[in-house]
This record gives sequence, C-alpha cells and structure tokens, in this order.
Amino acid sequence: MTSLATTRLDIMSAETAADPWPLLAELRDKGPVVWHEGYKRWLVTTDREVRTVVSDFQRFTVEGTSSAALFGDEAFISIDERKRHDALRLAWAEAFRLQGLEALRPQVEAIAAGLLGPAAQRLRDGEPVEMVGAVCRPLPTLVIALMMGVPQAMLGDVVRWSDEMAGGGPAYLADEAARAAVSRREAAKAALADYLGELLNDRRARPGDDLVSALAVSEAARRCADDQLVQNLRQLLFAGNETTAKWLAHLFVAYAEHAGVRREIAAERGLIRPANDEVMRWQGVVGTLVRRVRGGPVDLAGVRLADGDDVTCVLASANRDPARYADPDRFDIHRSAQPNLGFGVGLHHCLGINLAKLEGEIVIGGFLDRIAEFHVAEPYSYSSLPLRGPQPVWLAADRGAS
Repeated sequence: MTSLATTRLDIMSAETAADPWPLLAELRDKGPVVWHEGYKRWLVTTDREVRTVVSDFQRFTVEGTSSAALFGDEAFISIDERKRHDALRLAWAEAFRLQGLEALRPQVEAIAAGLLGPAAQRLRDGEPVEMVGAVCRPLPTLVIALMMGVPQAMLGDVVRWSDEMAGGGPAYLADEAARAAVSRREAAKAALADYLGELLNDRRARPGDDLVSALAVSEAARRCADDQLVQNLRQLLFAGNETTAKWLAHLFVAYAEHAGVRREIAAERGLIRPANDEVMRWQGVVGTLVRRVRGGPVDLAGVRLADGDDVTCVLASANRDPARYADPDRFDIHRSAQPNLGFGVGLHHCLGINLAKLEGEIVIGGFLDRIAEFHVAEPYSYSSLPLRGPQPVWLAADRGAS
C-alpha cells in the first residue's frame, strides 16, 4: 500500500477561493488520495481517480453525505439505485435533450435580449455594469422558472432561498459556523419546499406543458409520496439557477481579461461553445463533490479507504491534472476535445448540461453583438471552492467600443 499523504488545506477559506491553483497543485503532488487531518475525510485530487469514484456509485455513494442533506434523501441526485434514480430523472429527460432545447432557443434568446439590451446601453453610455445582478443571476433563473411554470413574482424568493441553500455546507466549517449555515439552509429548503408543494398541487389540478406538470403526471408520481416529488422539484430549481449563474460570471471575467480570446470568438462564433467549455475546465463552478465509502474497505490508487469513510472529490484539482491536460494552468480554447468534470460524470452527471451550454452560448454571443471591447472595472472576489464564482463582476466598455 502507498504511504499515507496528509494535509490541512483550508478548502473553504477566502484565500483559497481567490487563487486555489498553487495550493491544489501542491495537494496533487502529495498524491491522488490525501487524508485531510482537519476535515477527517479523503481528498481525491486527480482526474482518473475522481472519475473512478464518481462513476462507481456501488462503492462510493451519495447517500448519507452532505450533498444528500442539501437536496434531500429522495432527490434523484441523492439516489444511487439506478432504477429509482432513472424513474425520477426520466420524467424530465426529454425536455433537456438537445432537440427539445432547440425549440426553447427563441425564448431563451428573448430573455437574454431583455437583460443584455439595457446592460449594453448603460455600458455604451459610459456606465460600469455589475453583470451578476444584471444578467448572470436573472437569466438562468428566468429560464428554469419559465420551464417549470414558476411566476416571475416568485423569482426574488427563489433566488434568496437558493443562495441560502448554497451557503449551508457544514462539512468544511467550524462547529458554530456550521450550525448557523445549516440553520439557514434548512429554513430556506423548507420555505422552497412549501412553495413547490403548492405549485405541484396546482399542476395536478390544472396540468400544463411545464416541468412541474410533467412530474405531476409522470409514472414516477404514481409511486412517490409528495415529499419526494417536492425534493426533486427543489433540486431542479436550485441547480437550474445557482450553478449556471456562477458559470456565466466566470465567462464574463474570462473574456474581459483575455482580449485575444474575446476577439477570436467574436470573429468566429463557432468557437464560443468550446471556449465556454474551456472556461468551465479552467475556472470551474463545482469545485468539490462528496461521496461515502460503502461496502469497504476499498483500495483507491494504492490507498485503503474504510467502510463509511467520507470522500471529497476535488474537481477543481482534477480539471487541472497535467496527466490529462497539457499545460493545464493555461487558458487554451483550442485544446483537443476532452470532456472535463465541470458538469459531473457517471450516474449523477448534470441533467441540465445542454441547457447551461445553450444559455452560455446565447449570452456570450448576444453580449459580443452589442459590446465588442470591455474590461473588468472593479476588483471581484470568489465564493468558496466547493461552489465557486466571481462576484461582483463590474464591467466597463472600452473607449470607442460599439
């Protein structure tokens, strides 16, 4: 067996979130599997080993982890038994396939235009614009709300509840901070569940063509209690706005700070999607995924993990693994196509990957149509590594920009 590598790297610190890459390189150098002495859990640092863990849901389960606590034990993201998982996920699969989303494109373009137009006008008038509030946060919220049939009057509450859920990860916090975060998270989860329960009952009585109605009349709904259905709706609404908003913020920062790339994708719009994918690899949103060893002991890269051990897959590290990516710290939109881990892999890969990519393509293309040259106008900071995005993102148009 490999000798035990250990660390005390503070994944949750603002300093780590601001510039995690040197510390993550040091962590990777310790080995693919490292014991964290403070968190009392294993950190998995390399692409191959992360893929091994997240693809083997028999030996590395989501059940009983902080991820399941966030979404609920009966949300399909928390269920490793494939038949039960698929029965719930498949209620929405058709809506998230490429063909279904292309039919949604005109509506997404209209939502994007309604946000980008005013922002671009302010930029042309010489006014800096905070893009997270103006575009990044409202756009995915408006889109997923449209798909779910959530009225616009509720969107402020949905965003607030999502933010409070996202900040409630106790695994990496000290006791007092963890208790406070969990309290806020649970209150937000309960409030969102109450609202979605009302929406579910309404759609049962008056089904439409939205995603809540699709679940309400699905085969899975005939076998599931209302609480389970609500957990899955809550998961969908949270994931459909929180992570995509942070990715869009990364895109604006990346293209503001890399003028050569910006001009290249403006001239050749077919490069936007691969460039956006590279931003997801290079500056990912979901920096960690949690699992728990089931049926152990399990040997991983020569390290023995005991039954019940907690495991954190450090996606942010794996997405810069030099064993998979040449010169991984370089932002290179012309890399040979290799799927990164930004949207997950295996049974629990992101249901909304195609929707997120559609939104990213439309937003960046639409912005470049309006403002060709721009820069970051004010300093920004990052949220924590597990769910990482820049904020605030103040942009200003370059003098003479269109």
